[in-house]
Amino acid sequence: MSAATEPVIEIENVSFSYDGLPVLENVNLIVNPLDYLYVLGPNGGGKTTLLKVILGLLQPTRGRVRVFGHVPHHVRGRFGYVPQHHRFDVLFPVRVLDVVLMGRLERSSWLGPYRRADKRAAMRALEEVELTELRYRPYSALSGGQRQRVLIARALVCDPDLLLLDEPMASVDIVVGRELSELLRDLTERMTIVLVTHDLGLVSPHVKKVVCVNRRVIVHPTSDITAEIISEIYGGHIHMVRHDHEYQEENG
Repeated sequence: MSAATEPVIEIENVSFSYDGLPVLENVNLIVNPLDYLYVLGPNGGGKTTLLKVILGLLQPTRGRVRVFGHVPHHVRGRFGYVPQHHRFDVLFPVRVLDVVLMGRLERSSWLGPYRRADKRAAMRALEEVELTELRYRPYSALSGGQRQRVLIARALVCDPDLLLLDEPMASVDIVVGRELSELLRDLTERMTIVLVTHDLGLVSPHVKKVVCVNRRVIVHPTSDITAEIISEIYGGHIHMVRHDHEYQEENG
């Protein structure tokens, strides 16, 4: 199998437990090059745990995980990751450009300043998310949507082949959510994207598959997602509204 056709992510019979409590059970998943996947499921269903297993931040209790054919931590330089929670105080006096440059730390020396190549990469990433003019603005002065764009730029600055995002739309309104969806759609032309969300209303028509997680994992083509399937995943009756501009459907 050539490098161009081999799976980006291979998960085989993976289970994971926290202190003996099962969170993921017998998960099997294949993600191919340039796939765009949404990971849906209830709170506590295992979505973020699945993402951390792919990243190599958590080791499965059982099973096998390969990313680009390798153990995840061996290819971490090919990942871009937008976590659900910030790891720094948003009120810390740091500029937008500084936040984006944090994504280059693994490629730079901790003992010296960033190289010119790092700064050029940061500027390219900011241009891609359309925030170049805000590069010297304090991060704390940005809106929620702008902060999310900065964090995406931080993930893009290492020029990843795989972008993983955990609830990137959680703190933004629906208009900003659509703008971020359009940005991610453009990125699918050159990278594989896996996006964790609990929002049933922002499933882009460009998403190829939906990975439904509630301890176990089931993969559906986006076109097959119905209110009945969602109700089964979330364990109750769900009122679903699609916002993908192709159609709107309400199941009351």
